[in-house]
Amino acid sequence: VGGPADPAGVAGGGTAASDPIVLASGNLGLVSFPDVPGRMSREQIDARHPALLRTLADHPGVGFLLVRSEAHGAVVLGAEGAEHRLDTGEVFGASPLTVFGPGAEAAVRRTAHFRNTPDIMVNSAYDPARGTVHAFEEQIGSHGGLGGEQGHPFLLWPAELTPPVAAGEELVGAERVHRVLRRWLEEADGPQVPEEETAATGETYASEAAEALTGAGPAAEAPAAQGPTEVEVPADTGLPRASGTARTVPDPRWDGAPAAPFTVVSPGLPNKTR
Repeated sequence: VGGPADPAGVAGGGTAASDPIVLASGNLGLVSFPDVPGRMSREQIDARHPALLRTLADHPGVGFLLVRSEAHGAVVLGAEGAEHRLDTGEVFGASPLTVFGPGAEAAVRRTAHFRNTPDIMVNSAYDPARGTVHAFEEQIGSHGGLGGEQGHPFLLWPAELTPPVAAGEELVGAERVHRVLRRWLEEADGPQVPEEETAATGETYASEAAEALTGAGPAAEAPAAQGPTEVEVPADTGLPRASGTARTVPDPRWDGAPAAPFTVVSPGLPNKTR
């Protein structure tokens, strides 16, 4: 859509433009331009493909796009020129995230600051009356993006373990789910995450379960005003639990932005740093 306006490269970069990589995960589409180092900005995309973002955003099967603007940070684009600037809170037109529920803005803001966030993230449209989304791959179910029945996950646990949260509280966000699973492991005398530093990186990594759960839950927790530079391996959730103390270790996987308290980078995906 919208052929290259600069065939020789972005803004005279001198490198011929390559085809984008497009991946699908349920109702989530991931678009990356591998010839551009780092994460491609909205301004760069508009310079190379002037009609691409607007054409995608106006498509009836698309709910919103997530891109990074050089001037405004994380930006969500919707149909009819709608724009929600997540880092500044500015909204022009009707926010494309409203239909996805109260946790959508925090979840998308969190995703916007992952190191491996694609150049363009495409979330399908959502019909709240029918509870349906549009899958971008040939799957019976749909996962990966916002909307649909996938927004109602559940945990099933033995009665002898403590409840995941106190009465009246909600379990929201991948990090909180990870804390519950860690607590249950200790209560059940299960295997614990090794605390030894790895020789190659000098970091202490969370378990594979943490990486698998970074996108779990209906929405992420609301970000703090200033993000941490350490990741906490929790020991206290406010509920009865086995003994243990919290500890923190440096977490260079986070990109430094205030919207993402915990970031895991998959080695199998490009590191599209800001």
